[in-house]
Amino acid sequence: MPVQGYQLMITVGIDPDLTASGFAVIAGRTIQKLERVPFSGVLAWLDANGGPAALQIKIEDPNLIAPTFPRSLPKAMNKQAVNNRISQNVGQVKAVATLLIETMTAAGYQVKPCRPLAGGHKSRCKKDATYFNQLTGWTGRSNEDCRDAALIALFGG
Repeated sequence: MPVQGYQLMITVGIDPDLTASGFAVIAGRTIQKLERVPFSGVLAWLDANGGPAALQIKIEDPNLIAPTFPRSLPKAMNKQAVNNRISQNVGQVKAVATLLIETMTAAGYQVKPCRPLAGGHKSRCKKDATYFNQLTGWTGRSNEDCRDAALIALFGG
């Protein structure tokens, strides 16, 4: 039972993506909701779910990490085409993160850009929903973007 006059901090974690970003709503340390929200609906979603005074926002910002360099790939693969596609995808996500941060900040939200999490639980949680559920207590469905958003909300710096 909550203490009278005490309200749990609501944190929204965002994993930016070109078509729809992963959103996680965390109350205290408990996941309340996981969903994907398109760029055009971000501010409407935030306004409908508490607004600037009620929400703490953490967003994964890939601009905070080193650039992507070419990878070693098997000889049978077209290395240049694969590396070009990876670079394009990373560039798109960096642009979306930059625009989301700018848009939310201009609307009055306090936004904390976070370095993408790496290693440890993150790698396993991203690919393994059952492990993510065991670690976090979440019992609903999720995808990689939503799990990333939850991890940023829970553990992002």
